[in-house]
Amino acid sequence: MGAAFAGVGDTLGRGEADAIVQRVLSTLWGAIAAGDPLRAELETSTTLAIPHVAGQRDPAEIESFVSTVLVSEAIRRQTPDGAAMLRTLMALGTPAIRKIASRALGELTGGGIYPPEWVTEIGKVTPGQAWRRYDVFGDDETVAATFSYGETEHALVMQVDLTGFPITTAIGVASNAASLLEAVKHIDDDEFDRAEQIDLTEARRRMEEPLARCEEESDPGLSADTVAYLPIARTRIRRLPAEPFYVPADFTDADRAAAADDFMKSPLAAEAVAADEESTRFWAEVLTWYSSRISGEPPTQVGPRKLAHILLGHVVSALTLSPAQRQHREPAVTAWVRWSAEQRSLDEAQTSHLIERLPDAFSQFDEAYDDPRSATLRGYAVGLAASDVDVSWLTAHVGRRIFALPIPAPDGERRDVSDPADRRAMVEAEFGSCTPPAGMTSEQFVDAAFGVVEELWRTDDLNPAYRAASAMMLDGVGRHDIIHRLAGEPAPR
Repeated sequence: MGAAFAGVGDTLGRGEADAIVQRVLSTLWGAIAAGDPLRAELETSTTLAIPHVAGQRDPAEIESFVSTVLVSEAIRRQTPDGAAMLRTLMALGTPAIRKIASRALGELTGGGIYPPEWVTEIGKVTPGQAWRRYDVFGDDETVAATFSYGETEHALVMQVDLTGFPITTAIGVASNAASLLEAVKHIDDDEFDRAEQIDLTEARRRMEEPLARCEEESDPGLSADTVAYLPIARTRIRRLPAEPFYVPADFTDADRAAAADDFMKSPLAAEAVAADEESTRFWAEVLTWYSSRISGEPPTQVGPRKLAHILLGHVVSALTLSPAQRQHREPAVTAWVRWSAEQRSLDEAQTSHLIERLPDAFSQFDEAYDDPRSATLRGYAVGLAASDVDVSWLTAHVGRRIFALPIPAPDGERRDVSDPADRRAMVEAEFGSCTPPAGMTSEQFVDAAFGVVEELWRTDDLNPAYRAASAMMLDGVGRHDIIHRLAGEPAPR
C-alpha cells in the first residue's frame, strides 16, 4: 500500500504510512456499508486529507494517491460499496479527482456493478439557518450554517481572519447542529464579541470568498482537522442561495481622502499635526486606505490584530519610510486610532482595549522593519507602494513580481530586487546552467530569460509576456518552464 503513494511513505515512514491508510480506509468502508450519507462524506474527506497530513501539497501527488489507493481499491472490490465510494469521491473531489473517479465508476457500471440508491442523496442537503459571531473591531468572525438530510441536521462552521484579505483559518462540521449554534451564539465569555442571525445568502457571501482564497494559497497553514472538512465545506456552500445582484457598499478613494482630511482637522490629531504635519498625514493615509481595502469596510475599521498586521506586515514589507516618518509613527498612529474609535462610537472599554495593544506593536516595529527579509520584500514594492495605494492592486502586482523572480533564500547572497543589475544576477544564477535552445549561447539564453522576467516585472496587464504566462499557468505549467518557453523553449526534463 505504501508504494502506491511514495510521498506519504517518504514523510512518515513506510510502515506508519501503511497503518494510517489501512486504518482510515477501514473506517471509510464501514461508513459506506452503513449507508449514512453524512458519515460517508466525513470519512471520505478524512481519507482525502491523508496527503496533507503527510506534508504533501502537490496536486499531482494527491491525485496519484486517490488513483492508486482509493480508486484502485474500489475497482478491486467489484462491489456496490466500491461504486458508492467512487460516487462519494465524485461528489467531494476536485475536478481532476472527479474525472478519475467517474472513469473508474464507468468501468464498474459497464460490468453491471452499480452503487446503492442512498448514494444519490450525497450532497443534496437542505440549508436551514445561519449565524455569525464577530468581534466589534472587525478582526475576525465565525460563520455557521445548518443543513439537513431529511430530519437529520448537521452544521458547518468556518472561522475567518479579517486582518488581511478575508481568509478561512478553520473549518468544522458538527453532527449536533443545535449544540454548535449555541456555542456560536454564546458570547458571555467575551465582552467584545457579538452574535447575530444572518440570512443564508449572506452566509454564503461571508464563507465562499475566504474559502476560495484559502485554497489558492500554496500552504495556508491549515490544521489536519480543517483540511479534512474542506471538501464538505465546498459542497455545503454551493447549496446556499447566491446573491447574483449583490454589490457591497464600496468606499472610493475620494471617501478615503475625505476621511483622512477629517482626521487631520480633528482635535484628536492636533498635537500630532503640530509636531509633524506631513508625517501625520502619511500615517493617516496608510491606516485609512488599508482599513477600507475590502468592499464594504469603512475607512476606520481596525482592531488590535489588524493594527498589528498593518504595522508589522503591510508597512514593514511594502513601504519605504523616511526617518521622520519612522520617528513620528507612535503619536500619529495613536491619534488616528483614537479618532477611528470615536468615528465608530466605540465605548471607553473598547477604545482602551485598542490603545493598550499599540505599545506591543510599536516595540516590535523597528526590529521588523530592519529585518533583511522585510527589506527584500520592500524591493518588490518599489515604484508601486505609497501611503494611499490600493492594497488589492499592490498585493496582486507584488505577487506577480514574486512570480517573475522568487524571493531569495534567507541564507543566500543578499540581493536588492529593485535593482535591475541584481535581478539580472538572480536570473543568471537560475538559468545559467540550463541547456539553451538551439542556435543560442548560454549567455544569449540568460539575456532572453532576463528579458522575460523584466516584462513580467512591469505593472501593465496587457504586455504579451504576462498574458502568455497567465495562459500557461492555467494549463498547469510551472514558473521555471514558463520562463524557459517564453525565452526560447521548454526547460529540459
